[in-house]
Amino acid sequence: MDMAWEWRDGVGIIDFLERRNFLITGATGFLAKGNKNKLLKMRHVNVLFSNTKRSLSVFIFQIIGCKLFICLQQKYGEEYTSFMLSKLVPVKGDIQESNMGIGNDSFRQITQEVDVIVNSAANTTFDERYDAALAANTIAPSWLLSFAKNCKKLSLFLHLSTTYVNGERPGILMEKAFEMGESRIDFVNSKQVELPQKLKEIGLARARMYGWQNVYEMTKAMGEMMINADRGRVPVVIVRPSVVESTFREPFPGWIQGYRMLDPLILSYGKGRLPGFLVDPDTVIDVIPADLVANVIIAAMAKHGTTASPSIDVYHAASSTVNPIMMCDVFNYSRDYFAASPLTDDQGDEIQITDMEYFSSIDSFSSYIQKDIAEKSGLSKEIDPNSNPKQRSRLEARCKRMAESIIHLAKLYEPYAFYRARFDSWNTRKLMEQMLTEEAMNFPIEFEKHKIGEELLHRIAHLKRHVIKKASSS
Repeated sequence: MDMAWEWRDGVGIIDFLERRNFLITGATGFLAKGNKNKLLKMRHVNVLFSNTKRSLSVFIFQIIGCKLFICLQQKYGEEYTSFMLSKLVPVKGDIQESNMGIGNDSFRQITQEVDVIVNSAANTTFDERYDAALAANTIAPSWLLSFAKNCKKLSLFLHLSTTYVNGERPGILMEKAFEMGESRIDFVNSKQVELPQKLKEIGLARARMYGWQNVYEMTKAMGEMMINADRGRVPVVIVRPSVVESTFREPFPGWIQGYRMLDPLILSYGKGRLPGFLVDPDTVIDVIPADLVANVIIAAMAKHGTTASPSIDVYHAASSTVNPIMMCDVFNYSRDYFAASPLTDDQGDEIQITDMEYFSSIDSFSSYIQKDIAEKSGLSKEIDPNSNPKQRSRLEARCKRMAESIIHLAKLYEPYAFYRARFDSWNTRKLMEQMLTEEAMNFPIEFEKHKIGEELLHRIAHLKRHVIKKASSS
């Protein structure tokens, strides 16, 4: 796609992006790569800084070798690597340290040159240790904001968050910044040192106590509060995506990095290991393609970076109020796909799946899945007097581990499987209305028009290819 067009109205994306220097943290992450793919298509983006603790060779492998940049690879051919290295400058550092752990010379250069900071770094594990989640999602953004205040040319600090910072509140949740103390969290006590073996339990207990589903949501919300409280006159934009899934259109349908939120459920179902689940089939699951999230980030960046007003603005990249899909739809699409194109077991036989069964309590689901595993493994059969006791004992232990793993998965997903809120996207829709036709064509953010079912099918196909590749290489 050629972006060599110009205009002087609309949101002003091209005008703003020209000759800007970006510092993006979490540079090898999923959404950070999506942002870079869009930015690097601009002819006049001079330098894109990426903060990384990895070596240059690892950086090159993870960024330049990514399939996401296939269009740039085709465009530049043999010159692709040199082009990318001319645009991407890895900066060794640590976002969780003062001044990002950058040496004095690099610190002076970066603070003189950076125009926009995009914070994509985060710890997204739902049941992470409390101290690790707090360091990555709350303290690190605060350190980065302090760094931003040293940047002489800074026109915007953009923080990537999640719609689920809104916690367990039902109803329509608005694009509103959090105020410090709004959640009644005691920040001093939140930073106290606890016994390492208890940190996961402590994180979950505190999250539930203060109205969040897990430690990830709570520490991300705390990060937003810290940014709002300490921003001073730094222009801040917070973009909150919902469940980010594979690309819908760019650079091609179905691209994704790693396993995302729905993937363990879809794969387990396709393998025949999850014939039922703890979920309300009518629960709306808010899914949004990665490329649309990247477009929201860039459009909001242009709008607010141009004015550089010392305000804080929030955008939901979410579909639940304009293009909702229910959990039963996810499993029905998956059923139809795997029925037409089934996975195979270790013996090469096609795995037959049935309609998903839905359970409303953890107790009923636990009993069901334990019985299902026992039957499929042969453990429920009467004991053969000639059988090997040790072999049966090993089988029992294996079945127990499988059941515990699936039950743990169900408990992690339970808050989302019965979620009752939807995310308003008024600010994002207004942003779309302000875009010119050319901008809207090249940076589409019309959530109500993308076909979630089609996107899910692309994602399932991608997952199937990934499973087959792993199985064939093992």
